[in-house]
Amino acid sequence: MINLIQKNIFRAFIGFLIIFTLNLYSEDQSDADSFFGREAPIYPLPDNLIGWIDSRQILTLNGEWSYIVDPMNNGLPESSFFGGFPKNKIQKTGMELIEYNFETASKIQIPGAWNAEDEKLFFYRGPVWLYKKFNYLPKQDALTHLYIEGSNFTTKIFLNGSIVGEFEGGYVPFNFDISKYLKEGENILLVQTDNTLNESSVPTQKTDWWPWGGIVGDVYIVETPKQFIQNAYIQLNPENFSEVLFKLEINKKSVGHKIKLEIPELQFKAEYQTNSLGLVKENIEINPQLWSPSSPKLYEVIISSNAETISDEIGFRSIKTQGQKIYLNDREIKFKGIAMHSEPIGTPGPAFSKEHFQELLSTAKDLNINFIRAAHYPYTRHLAKVADRFGLMLWEEVPVYWNIDWNNSDTLNIAKNQIARLVQRDQNRASVVVWSVANETPLSSPRMKFLDALLSEIEAHDSSRLSTAALLSGSEEQFRSLVLVLALQGAKSQWVNPKEKAIFRLILDQANIPINTELAFSLSIDDPLGESVDLISYNEYFGWYYVTFFTEQMMISEGTLRKLMFEIMPKIKIASSFNKPIHISEFGAGAKFGNHSNKIWSEEYQAKLYARQLEMLSNNPQIQGISPWVFKDFRAMLRPLPGIQDFYNRKGLIDEAGNKKMAFEVLADFYKNKWNKETTSN
Repeated sequence: MINLIQKNIFRAFIGFLIIFTLNLYSEDQSDADSFFGREAPIYPLPDNLIGWIDSRQILTLNGEWSYIVDPMNNGLPESSFFGGFPKNKIQKTGMELIEYNFETASKIQIPGAWNAEDEKLFFYRGPVWLYKKFNYLPKQDALTHLYIEGSNFTTKIFLNGSIVGEFEGGYVPFNFDISKYLKEGENILLVQTDNTLNESSVPTQKTDWWPWGGIVGDVYIVETPKQFIQNAYIQLNPENFSEVLFKLEINKKSVGHKIKLEIPELQFKAEYQTNSLGLVKENIEINPQLWSPSSPKLYEVIISSNAETISDEIGFRSIKTQGQKIYLNDREIKFKGIAMHSEPIGTPGPAFSKEHFQELLSTAKDLNINFIRAAHYPYTRHLAKVADRFGLMLWEEVPVYWNIDWNNSDTLNIAKNQIARLVQRDQNRASVVVWSVANETPLSSPRMKFLDALLSEIEAHDSSRLSTAALLSGSEEQFRSLVLVLALQGAKSQWVNPKEKAIFRLILDQANIPINTELAFSLSIDDPLGESVDLISYNEYFGWYYVTFFTEQMMISEGTLRKLMFEIMPKIKIASSFNKPIHISEFGAGAKFGNHSNKIWSEEYQAKLYARQLEMLSNNPQIQGISPWVFKDFRAMLRPLPGIQDFYNRKGLIDEAGNKKMAFEVLADFYKNKWNKETTSN
């Protein structure tokens, strides 16, 4: 009997070798390909986002994870004979051929970016596997979900060897029902993150910030009843401050599901029932103290059903525009802002925790700000929760940045998913007053259609905030007129050398402009997207980038043009044909902390540029908000200059360690003493 079994095993093994050899040398390429690569399985998409996550029953998976770098994407089930990491084979006798081992692999802290924690991976862009073991006791009458706050940029998830699903698009939260994959006792979670970007991804393949890879937000196991509250929206009616709109959604369509809403401090308590779609929509009458920067009042809000209770601290306020003004709680206000990237002070990698944002925002408040532009992608939920308490208004944004693949429907779906999840997560944050759909995108018809679709996506979820996009504007004709204004200033200036003065006079002669003419440069923001948004936002870099465009064609030194630009800047006029407020969403200059001189990259040059910019902007009445670029130096692959940038964008008012540059005090003084329009508490 034993001999017969041995013969059968031997025959099977010989058969395998024959098939293996034939596949390798087969003229039918598909046979060989089936060995070296398999058909990709179907990866399910995430479920609808679970809201109010901080009041759910959660088990945190934050902490130490193992990781394996996989640049050839070998570990996926569809890879080849040599791959298949989700099976997580282990050594039992010491004789098994296994070419990976998560138990002995290097370790990383999650949340966190592997290219921040492992210097060998600093410039790496590709797949990395993350491995976590956890013990769990599933409950029969409950659902269990995996919730990931953010993961860059394509994420595939496997639990106990089974495919859970895939999420494409970074920064925003997503969740999967993992109830059927869990087992009692030890469970093994594998997450493949891939920070590769391409022409059809969001963001696109070139960004002026670091493409941090990995899980960059909290990871939770979340327990809910089988029928649970998916999300709830409770915001002030901007037309009636004694009325609040309450919307709630159950995960399954269920009529008559009983819901109780309580706001104890306001002595409000009411019960409702879901309609046939599993929804509650009610206008409730309360009279809350309104949230504002000077009085960031929050109320405990409790929502319960027969099976669960969720809660949050929520502020009530209105934000709107009328003509060229911005109104918070029907009081005129200016956005005294600063732009920011999601990188902590003194620690490499992305900011993700409450502690990170508390330090960032408390330092930023030294600028006397009331507003932060959170560019160019969603941060974790902790930013808006901290901003709620700090009384700082927020602009939140999705990474539709530069030249996206406008005609690609998959690209549009990624962007729509990002904006929808951002809005669904932060829809109850009083601090969030602006949703932005893009940054510096070139004009085209496909771009207009794309961005209008994102604005419609916002409107479908939340119409209580302002919409915008950071625009580029100014025609070729307008910038030709800037050349003439510079030439006129140069021809009149006593300090310009004779050779350059002769060039300036020649330019004026060719344009038939007498030297005694008075000229001032005016720029009109005329991007047609301005018709669709509430706030006209504009990025401009007078005194930094623009002069580099002119120096070669004018045959004038860059130093001369920079000095002339400083002289004409206070008189530059910025306006828009749209009867809406303008927000200058970027301006700035690079400076290395501790670099002191009268040249560029010095603290002195940056401070002088800020002084000229702020004088210019305060002379333009349609401008009702500014957020200079940028609060802190941040990592950027586009910025290699040794000894100065060292792969940092150096436009920060503080450096990566938190040291304040001279321009910090220039802006702080401007906000305190010269541009101090502020709302008062109600």
